Amino acid sequence: MGEVTKKKEIPSYVKIFIGLFLGIVFGYILNLLGGTSVPMINDHILPFLQFLGDFFIKLIKMVVVPLVFFSITNAAISLKDISKLRSVGVKTIVWFLMSSGLACGIGLILANIIKPGIGVDFGSVSAEAVQVQELPGVYTVILDLIPNNPVESLANGEMMQVIVFALFLGFSLIALGEKAEPLNRIITICSDAMFYIIGVIIKIIPFGVFGLMSVAIAKFGTAIFGPVLKFIITDYLSCLIMLIIIYSIFLRFVAGVNPIPFYKKAFEPWMIAFSTCTSSAALPVSMEVGPRLGVPRDISDFVLPFGATANMNGTCIYFGVIVVFASQLYGIELSIQQQILLVVQATFLSVGCAATPQIGLVISITLLTQMGLPLEATALVAGVYRIVDQIHTSTNSAGDLVTSVVVAKMEGELDKEVYYDMSLK
Repeated sequence: MGEVTKKKEIPSYVKIFIGLFLGIVFGYILNLLGGTSVPMINDHILPFLQFLGDFFIKLIKMVVVPLVFFSITNAAISLKDISKLRSVGVKTIVWFLMSSGLACGIGLILANIIKPGIGVDFGSVSAEAVQVQELPGVYTVILDLIPNNPVESLANGEMMQVIVFALFLGFSLIALGEKAEPLNRIITICSDAMFYIIGVIIKIIPFGVFGLMSVAIAKFGTAIFGPVLKFIITDYLSCLIMLIIIYSIFLRFVAGVNPIPFYKKAFEPWMIAFSTCTSSAALPVSMEVGPRLGVPRDISDFVLPFGATANMNGTCIYFGVIVVFASQLYGIELSIQQQILLVVQATFLSVGCAATPQIGLVISITLLTQMGLPLEATALVAGVYRIVDQIHTSTNSAGDLVTSVVVAKMEGELDKEVYYDMSLK
């Protein structure tokens, strides 16, 4: 036995799960010890844990904009045919809208059944404390997708504008043909370089996840057992139905695959999204997972960055639940027509959601204002929004991967052999 047995490395998704679990345990211990009311915890322990999380998030923010730009452009080039790019783009957008509308409907149905706003006493909560935002018009929304200055959009992280510019650049490079090959090669190299940086960042994800979860649980560990517990249960149950039942139906009956391998491979980006509350943090890992699900890289590199900004199933569920919650606080009956209108509004609003924490809270204020409902519901939920936003964001992230598998199947390019290969986790 002269041969030295090489120690098997722990998979990154296992390390992230350990970080997530230890963060929950450590945060709960800090919460039991007094949480933010104890100076030692509030002034020393929590700032260090927050630093671990912020360090990870800053690295993700550093890479996510160039990653999206180069990936979308490279994906467009890789499709090589404008008609194919149009085919993939139309299927992706239609699927985003359909799944988001369905998600909002699930939230509405469960909120009408569970009735989270019945019997809630909002006491001294003030609606004036919440800032009301005007609902942008359709023309404004469309115009806002087009950057005045692409460089400025890249610098400011305006993701939809970055995606639109990347698509126009991709169209142009395809049309130029052989003449564009030198630039095409540079874009491909830049895209590969972004993935190399991601490989480095992935190594510190467990520490960032540990820090973020510790802080969240230390602050809000007992807060969820307040007057909005029923709201949180409704929200989580709706998202779990979308995650486990609806996505399984999509995978089984549209993509024609067994959902189990999907959930095993998608678990890592799901955990990252759950612990960070931002799809941007999970995006780099999702883009590594996509090809392991048998999705060609040109399709996954197009669908996933696009989905991180435009596909918000979990957030749409929240929109449905919060509107019914708000109406129930004052005993307001919403008609079927009003609820259908809400689904349409929420679906189109979600397409413009930024992939950042708290965005759902801001847009829900817009929806409530538009429907003439009291804003106390938002003020009530704001204190524990971090807890519910975790399940929204992770549902969003998993939905992007489901869409990539479905679109690849529709294009006849899903590699089922790779999809079922569990050695590629």
